[in-house]
Amino acid sequence: MTTRLKIAFAAALLAAPILAGSGPALAHHGWSGQDNSKVTTLEGKIQSLSYRNPHAEIDLAQNGQVWHVTLAPIERLQSRGVTPAVLKVGDTVRISGNRNLDQSKMEVKAFEITTAGKTTGLR
Repeated sequence: MTTRLKIAFAAALLAAPILAGSGPALAHHGWSGQDNSKVTTLEGKIQSLSYRNPHAEIDLAQNGQVWHVTLAPIERLQSRGVTPAVLKVGDTVRISGNRNLDQSKMEVKAFEITTAGKTTGLR
């Protein structure tokens, strides 16, 4: 094996764990998939909660429909007091956010949540 090939092989071996661990970061998405010109407000009961990175998510029942709501990153939620103790399945919450551009999807990316009478900004 040539020296150049050995160096390239060693570099690939060193880079593999770094690249493998960056998958979620590389796949992270911004606000481009939402209709940022309109605010959607939902109020209903939390049907399910996923409190994990990169974002917490809830399914929210309103008027017989279930909406999938993406909240803020976990660290931001925790620093603002929105913990799993505050967000519980069965609780009623109000969400303000931007709906998915694909209107066939019942999805909202929240920028504000009101729970137990307290409103918290999520951006």
